[in-house]
Amino acid sequence: MSEILTGKNAVQEALRAQKRKCYEIWISHNKKELIVADIVTSAEKRGLPIHFVDDGVISSLSLENKHQRIAGRFDPYPYACLEKIISDNTQDKKSFLLFLDNIQDPHNLGSLIRTAHLLGVKGIVIPKDNSALITPTVVKVSAGATEYMDIVLVTNLVNVIKDLKKQGFWIVGAEEEGASSVYQFDFTGGNYALILGSEGKGIRRLVRENCDHLVYIPMFGKIGSYNVSVAGAIIISEAMRQREKNRLTSSN
Repeated sequence: MSEILTGKNAVQEALRAQKRKCYEIWISHNKKELIVADIVTSAEKRGLPIHFVDDGVISSLSLENKHQRIAGRFDPYPYACLEKIISDNTQDKKSFLLFLDNIQDPHNLGSLIRTAHLLGVKGIVIPKDNSALITPTVVKVSAGATEYMDIVLVTNLVNVIKDLKKQGFWIVGAEEEGASSVYQFDFTGGNYALILGSEGKGIRRLVRENCDHLVYIPMFGKIGSYNVSVAGAIIISEAMRQREKNRLTSSN
């Protein structure tokens, strides 16, 4: 079984990361050579078939309308093992994980993965049910960040949270009615897991009840709330700012 990735960044990063096997590449006759030079070079080094075709051929390969005239056939996304992520990241008390509770919009998921990767999140946990999974659309929206991020699928998010707490993780949920502003909460000095809830309903009750802390983002406008991908970017950025400042201060 394989899947079709489209878009320059998605195909290019999947080739670079080598997280999953690539079988062949399609490039439109109309694509400027300089734009795809890196992809062609990488594919040739690996002995992959490269097909130069009409735009219509690429359109027929994928459900993506905006395929940017390039596509590749890859193995499905390989999800990571939660136990390995935990064992790799708990020793130095600097781990920061992201839990996504029923994020169903693939564009929000892709945006969150891109942000998490760029800001240094060590891993992402998503539930198997009632959640967007790592599809070609998510890969494209993430600009290929999925290929560098450890993402875990779990059956029961609450059980995983309980296990992490036993191993010394602090569980922080993002809620409009949180007890502390994200700018007042201290994200330094330990292993943390941030939980973001679904676009419409937020964090589910059982998940919320197992959080150690609930934080909110101050809002000064008149509309309801931030988009979840924007909220995630704000909170993760603030958490990583604090942690980096603490690291620099401690090293002096």
